[in-house]
Amino acid sequence: MLTQFTAFLILYTSLVFGQQQCSYVGVASCDDDVTVTPVSLLTGRGPKGHVGARGQMGERGLPGGNGEIGDVGQKGEALSLENFHAEVQKIEEKLREIAIYASNIKQTVNQTSTNLQTVGNNQEPVCGDCWTVFQRRFNGSVDFHRTWQEYKNGFGNRDGEFWLGLDKIHRITSGRLCSLHVNLVGFDGSQAFAEYSSFAVDNETDNYRLHVSGYNGTAGDSLTYHNGMQFSTVDRDNDRASSACSLRYGHSGGWWYNSCFYSALNAQWGRSRGLKRYIIWYHWKGIFESIKESTMKMKCH
Repeated sequence: MLTQFTAFLILYTSLVFGQQQCSYVGVASCDDDVTVTPVSLLTGRGPKGHVGARGQMGERGLPGGNGEIGDVGQKGEALSLENFHAEVQKIEEKLREIAIYASNIKQTVNQTSTNLQTVGNNQEPVCGDCWTVFQRRFNGSVDFHRTWQEYKNGFGNRDGEFWLGLDKIHRITSGRLCSLHVNLVGFDGSQAFAEYSSFAVDNETDNYRLHVSGYNGTAGDSLTYHNGMQFSTVDRDNDRASSACSLRYGHSGGWWYNSCFYSALNAQWGRSRGLKRYIIWYHWKGIFESIKESTMKMKCH
């Protein structure tokens, strides 16, 4: 009680006589090094402190107990005998569809396994009961004015215009009895075909010499004239003419040229104009009318 009264008296005297003021008061003056008492002790509340850091999360509590069991639902209506039979019929129909689908897949797999063989190291398929397409032309999207190496290896896209490759054609026909089928379509929409019961191509050592015979069809025989001829390209001339047939009349492409040709299915694509030759099958459209589409395919046994 006496200490608080003394502190109050010193503060009051300092205010009245203009002496040194401070925010702390004690039993001596403000300049003395004494233990002081904050003014807040006189008012009863000090200044607000800073917010402390957030404490760490406490451990997870134990799981709560099971809730109350819900009310029992209403009992459904019994399935009538008529509806039951209808549902059974739907299931049986689905099962039949699945069985047919599975049977078709099995048949396709078995047929593929039976028909397909591999040739050499390039895994080229050979069909026993189907045709292997090795040449297709229809819109001129692929340039057939190619070198020897390109005709040897093949070019184009099998979904579009393409040439399978002389090496592959030789491997497929080597040591087998093969037939050749040629489909032709004119720019006027007319169609014709030529089929040969015997077809084979020798290896590169003999410049892929052609062996073809046994014509049958509606297009006329424009390929037997080339039987026994070696293959020629723009950079390798193996024909009997005095000048390279593959370079005559525009871009004639690779073929089994004689002197020069009755057929040239790898020639430049387009409608013939004047003396410039395009795809030719002489015994069907003559020498001055070109062919729009051609497909060459073989079957070997």
